Amino acid sequence: MTFYGEVFGWSFRTIQIAEGPYHIIENQGESIGGIMGSPAPAMPSNWTGYITVKNVDDIIQRVERLGGTILFGPEDIPDIGRFCWIKDPQGAIIAAISYHINAKNKIG
Repeated sequence: MTFYGEVFGWSFRTIQIAEGPYHIIENQGESIGGIMGSPAPAMPSNWTGYITVKNVDDIIQRVERLGGTILFGPEDIPDIGRFCWIKDPQGAIIAAISYHINAKNKIG
């Protein structure tokens, strides 16, 4: 966070989730993302893009049916939403998130 805070001028607000602290990235007062420890510690540090979906649990069913892998989740982020990390059949990793109503005002 120190690195990205200095590079981009970001500030951070921390909330607690089951895995530990989740740091919400804020840019000029607007919440734009988050940073947390990896739920897959064997992987090197990386950025994961999130796709906003209506229902994460529906996405999980589709991923499994279509030959993808659920790497993490689904998991709830209190007051924010529900998310999971997936790997497509070719090995690319991305995350899906469903926001609670009005949660977008909290994280961007």
